[in-house]
Amino acid sequence: MTIRTARWWVAVLLLAGSAQAASPYAKRGEEIVTLVRTRFVDAAKGAAWADAHQGYAAGAKDLEDFTRRTNAALAELKASHTAYYPKESPAHAAVTSIFQTYLKQEDITATGIGVDVRETPDGFFVRHVFADGPGAKAGLLRGDRLVTVEGRPFHPWHAFRNRAGRATRLTVERVKGAAPLTLTVTPRRMNPRKEWLAVQKASSQVVERQGRRVAYQHVYACAGEAYQQALEEALQDTFADADALVIDFRDGWGGCSPAFINLFNPQVSLLVNTGRDGKPHPSALSWRKPVVLLVNGNSRSGKELVAFAMKRHRLATLVGERTAGAVLAGGPQKLSNGDLLYLAVMDVTVDGERLEGVGVPVDVEVPDALPYAGGADPRKERALDVAASQVKG
Repeated sequence: MTIRTARWWVAVLLLAGSAQAASPYAKRGEEIVTLVRTRFVDAAKGAAWADAHQGYAAGAKDLEDFTRRTNAALAELKASHTAYYPKESPAHAAVTSIFQTYLKQEDITATGIGVDVRETPDGFFVRHVFADGPGAKAGLLRGDRLVTVEGRPFHPWHAFRNRAGRATRLTVERVKGAAPLTLTVTPRRMNPRKEWLAVQKASSQVVERQGRRVAYQHVYACAGEAYQQALEEALQDTFADADALVIDFRDGWGGCSPAFINLFNPQVSLLVNTGRDGKPHPSALSWRKPVVLLVNGNSRSGKELVAFAMKRHRLATLVGERTAGAVLAGGPQKLSNGDLLYLAVMDVTVDGERLEGVGVPVDVEVPDALPYAGGADPRKERALDVAASQVKG
């Protein structure tokens, strides 16, 4: 090899190394390492993690590979409220909408079909179908496996991109092994927080169980006063004549304020207004009838704080499965390209107890059966039965 050839190869290698170091994934990885080192709740643990993960993203092949590597590395911190959300992911829009003021973002919208989806080793399954949403109108059921969108394999990041307002072919497997069904759904763009509030209100219903009237509402998200206010309004209006109440805290997002339990505080005064006709009109400012909280392993954060307090003070019966044990205080850190690192920044105890990694146990455990459920929801059905059985007289 001549000296000139040798120099040429050295230059090529140096350029290759420089290109790799300057890759967008390497840069994002270093930003994440720096944020964990400087802001993670446990300073010593964050520093040790950062030292061990310098350059971890250099070999990332694409965004999905980088996301897998990053979240696998962050999982080693064994901390809730710690995850990486690229702009392409639905969770990015959700977190941004929750922290819209803090992140100084304009109105956030995302394209979707009004369903909550769970990824399993066997595929993507519909976990919740939001009332009045595009998925409900198209005939989607809880337990459907999402197979293709416009002939391409379903992927939560890309499935409905640029499809808002356009009729879209969706194939689902409703019965395991059976031929997929073809449905037509029209995705829409909505602000996630507004959608969650609409979902909560639309979920409200009063059903007959065991000769009792049981009210039900799905509080999918709880980050903000509007969600608590919506439940309070229902308690004073739609649900006023119901005998018992089921609040569905499964999945979705947390954020409930500790003041949430005041809706069920028996020490809040009972007012009685009497007019000229002498007829008393009692006005209960808090719900004093039986309450069931429906929770699962994805009920997290502020929802767990409420579940813990209501269980401890015997204000509710918990049905379902133990909550997530995810109660560290976290916040979004924006990367230079707009992606988000959601990072635990404060520890939290409740009445001196630490729920992180522990969760809140239920009073009535009910197994779940999501794949190919055909719309059935055994946990919800059991919660309604438990609520009805607690009505006295």
